[in-house]
Amino acid sequence: GTTTTVKATSMAARSSKLSAAGRPAGARPGQQARRLVATQAKAKQIELMNADIAVKPSIFEEVLKIRAVESWPTWECEASTFPWTYEESEEAYITEGECVVTPSSGEPVTIKKGDFVTFPKGMSCVWDVKEPMKKHYNMF
Repeated sequence: GTTTTVKATSMAARSSKLSAAGRPAGARPGQQARRLVATQAKAKQIELMNADIAVKPSIFEEVLKIRAVESWPTWECEASTFPWTYEESEEAYITEGECVVTPSSGEPVTIKKGDFVTFPKGMSCVWDVKEPMKKHYNMF
């Protein structure tokens, strides 16, 4: 559908801007991307992308490599339910588990292993972790 294309484009746009802009000497991967993404107006909704819904799964995998997602910090959580408010925008790559995130103003979104998710700054939600989760994350 159209939304899938938009989300895939959004994720790919972040990576192409990163590679097109290059990195200043000594900059950590992601610094440049954070600056660029922060300047874009973000809709207050969860964006979700994975290899199943990507237009070209190989490009999805390539973007994960280019953006060095595996080097991002990790976060783990046992099955639980808790409220959360995003003080900054966050992008995350889920490596284990499954949960349902319900924004205070919106529909529940199921997030599972293999998903790349973007949470907008200022969003309040409830996390319902169904299976123990592990993710790589990046605040921007």
